Amino acid sequence: MPTHTIAPARLRLGALAGCAALTLGALTAAPVSAHDTLIASTPEAEEVLAELPDQVVLEFSGSGLTTGDGITNDILVLDSEEQNWASEDPAEVDGSRMSTDLPEPLPNGEYEVHYRVVYSDGHSEESSFGFEVDVPAAEEDDDAQLAETEETESTAEPTDAEPLDTPAADDQATDAELVETDGDNAEESAPWGGILSWGALALAVIGLAVAAGYALRRRSRAPGTD
Repeated sequence: MPTHTIAPARLRLGALAGCAALTLGALTAAPVSAHDTLIASTPEAEEVLAELPDQVVLEFSGSGLTTGDGITNDILVLDSEEQNWASEDPAEVDGSRMSTDLPEPLPNGEYEVHYRVVYSDGHSEESSFGFEVDVPAAEEDDDAQLAETEETESTAEPTDAEPLDTPAADDQATDAELVETDGDNAEESAPWGGILSWGALALAVIGLAVAAGYALRRRSRAPGTD
């Protein structure tokens, strides 16, 4: 067989073998790279929020997360001091969706969402992303005042009875002035009362004297009187 016909055949066989190897490699590598992953979140990674969030929601690819005894799917929301602001209850899992509540308003600042999930194929993952809260001061103050008002109303003790009415200060002052005025009037009228009493007594004495003199005069003029 001529050598010029063998070389092209070997080249074709080599090319076919190379294609087969590439195809086999792709098929075997596909399952390894097909692990589920995070595809969406609220808040989004590196998002700056102008409104306070009330929960964190994570959405994953695949048919759903694996749940059960001893399997941990959870979310933490940590501030710069590593304080967790997420609910103390375990994160809620619904298919490929996982969420947690934020019971208290987040102060302005940067936060890290740390999550751990177990995918449907049993593969687990721990990862994180950040976001920032930058709420205008007026809105932040309103939320703080609302929270303080609700707390005050919840702790206030009801009163069973209303306080008794007490005389007003003006009324008390008026009564005192009336008593003082009556005393002054009594003191002013006392001298005149004394003078009138002595005058009446003097008139009575004079009247008695006149009557006695008149009686003596009549007696001395009577007949048979020496």
